[in-house]
Amino acid sequence: MKFSKLSYGIGATVLAAFVYLLYQSHTGTEPHTAGDIYMQAPPANQKARILQGSFSAERRSAVHEQSFQPMVIPRVRNASFDYKAAMEKLNEAKVSQDDPRLIQLIRDYYIEPPSVEAYHLDSPDRLEFSNGQTPFIDSRLNYMEGGFYVECGALNGEKGSNTLFFEKVRKWNGLLVEADPSNYQALKSKHRKAFTVNACLSPQPYPAMVTFNKAFNRGRVVDNNEAKDWIHQQGISKDEVSVQCFPLYSLLLALNQLTVDFFSLDVEGDELRVLKTIPFDKVDIKMMTVEYVHQVGKDGDLKSFVEKKGYDNMLQMSRWDGGVNDVIFRKKGLQH
Repeated sequence: MKFSKLSYGIGATVLAAFVYLLYQSHTGTEPHTAGDIYMQAPPANQKARILQGSFSAERRSAVHEQSFQPMVIPRVRNASFDYKAAMEKLNEAKVSQDDPRLIQLIRDYYIEPPSVEAYHLDSPDRLEFSNGQTPFIDSRLNYMEGGFYVECGALNGEKGSNTLFFEKVRKWNGLLVEADPSNYQALKSKHRKAFTVNACLSPQPYPAMVTFNKAFNRGRVVDNNEAKDWIHQQGISKDEVSVQCFPLYSLLLALNQLTVDFFSLDVEGDELRVLKTIPFDKVDIKMMTVEYVHQVGKDGDLKSFVEKKGYDNMLQMSRWDGGVNDVIFRKKGLQH
């Protein structure tokens, strides 16, 4: 039986919404893994894959909180050193993203270490906080422990987090990137066992001080007319602050961590520009979930770019209220 593209799109969206609601109905009562999520080949006349099934009660691996010792990096701070003035000079010079001076400044003065205090979460007994992305990623990485994640658009470190499960249950280290200063303070209060940085990911291959419009989970960098128009069209109030931006590659070099098992990217429209700064020949990113709905131009531009970098487009997911619009990619050659 053949379906129109419109019918297929509506059906896929409704299905994803049903799976999400089914999962949410279990949250807080019984923890589940993604054991029964699988991919079904699409009809012959369709390209996209669809999400089938729900969350199995079968326990394939640990589904409880596990303590671990977060990684540390050596830092050398000089209280009399004006690191902000030094950073301003590097911004003006538009230094390359692997400039040793930049890497040292990031390591010593911008990245903050994981918390050693107990978690301070609004829902301390909850294990899974995402909108379905995390269990899918978990299953596709074969429930691995001890990995490394990067989450940009980390918000308050708990609400909608795509990485807190990996930290609490799978004992992963990671980096949380949040540009909004208010969100960042909330994030720090959660005592995540991850490195954190109050910065944005640069849409250019060099560092820069940029204007950022605060709007909780809809904040974004405002560096062109397209961003200004988007904010106006969305009816978002103007609440601008200056924020330091770093290329992702620079942050990873500062952590001496060039393997990323899971990268979650949600920056309200600059996702493709951020991805284009990454030297994929030097950074090994295994899986990614990338928001696509606010992209300027065609959604296919983002998907095509990532696929050309050696990734399979595994799943496009959305939620009934428009709050979730992600594409999940996995590096070619990885085994389930």
